[in-house]
Amino acid sequence: MNVYIGFDISLQSTHICVVDDEGNLVREGVARSEIADMDCWLRKHGQEWAIQRIVFETGQLSAHLYHGLRPSWPVVCIDARHAHGTLKAQRIKNDRNDARGLAQIARTRWYKAVHVKSEECQALRALVGGRKELVMLRLGLENHIRGRLKALGIKLGTVTTAAFSTKVKAVIEDRNPLFAQTVLTLLQARDDLLARQRELDRQCVSIARSDPVCKRLMTVPGVGSITALSFRAEIDDPLRFRKSRDVGVHLGLTPKRYASGETDRPGGISKCGNRALRTLLFEASVTMLTRSGRWNRLKAWAVRLKQRTSFKAASVALARKIAIVMHRMWVDGTDFAYGEPPALQAA
Repeated sequence: MNVYIGFDISLQSTHICVVDDEGNLVREGVARSEIADMDCWLRKHGQEWAIQRIVFETGQLSAHLYHGLRPSWPVVCIDARHAHGTLKAQRIKNDRNDARGLAQIARTRWYKAVHVKSEECQALRALVGGRKELVMLRLGLENHIRGRLKALGIKLGTVTTAAFSTKVKAVIEDRNPLFAQTVLTLLQARDDLLARQRELDRQCVSIARSDPVCKRLMTVPGVGSITALSFRAEIDDPLRFRKSRDVGVHLGLTPKRYASGETDRPGGISKCGNRALRTLLFEASVTMLTRSGRWNRLKAWAVRLKQRTSFKAASVALARKIAIVMHRMWVDGTDFAYGEPPALQAA
């Protein structure tokens, strides 16, 4: 008997529902959200079944469970946002009914499978994400210290990251001892975060310089080690995109549109996907437009667009172009091609 299974995964337990070709309920159960327990449940109850598909949503444990169950079972991970559109039609929202809905989605194939990243890319994402978290914590402490100093009329103004501690110590030297001790404690925590951040910075640069894909991506003007590593971790397998321009859609850099009946309303970019990578690509586009001195066709295209629209619109469009070019460079195994200026081409 052909069956289709839905897993509604939570942190501690997973609700399981099994249906047949007609959508009739075959079995329900609960197992711990561990690879061994879920595999044991399937082997125990599924000996007389021909399991066609096992569907579960994206979540915190989805990558771990997918890689653990994939060698033995036909598991499919689907986008939680797409599944939500189907599951919200149920009158009662609970884990048991969600598992039933996922089983029906598996039977009807009314889903879009997502790419589950490899363990290598998960490690790269942890590295880049951990660095960003340290940066945000450091900036939070710096802003807090600035706020405490302003209460005493002390305005630090513009100061570099390296000189921040020295300047703060100088301005609080003759202040209230309790106030000075509190600020020094916060400053010590900030300096420790900065030291850890620089360790991860060095690790990111080392990995990017030793990885052939990242080295190729960094030939694009404005793309550094962090952007290259983030792009590599997000894309993982470049061949999963049939066309390079699909990368722009995946990263939320294409315009959204609402059209229904007489209404046809275009909007800004969709902002789907990895927000951090989208920000890095935007920074790379601004760098190419404002700091890159060498002529290239991509920059020339963005400059012409800026003259017709605005700097921000041109920067967003250039960020999308950079993502597309980086994907094509990865697939083709080629470095960034600057091209020749029109005057030299005519000569």
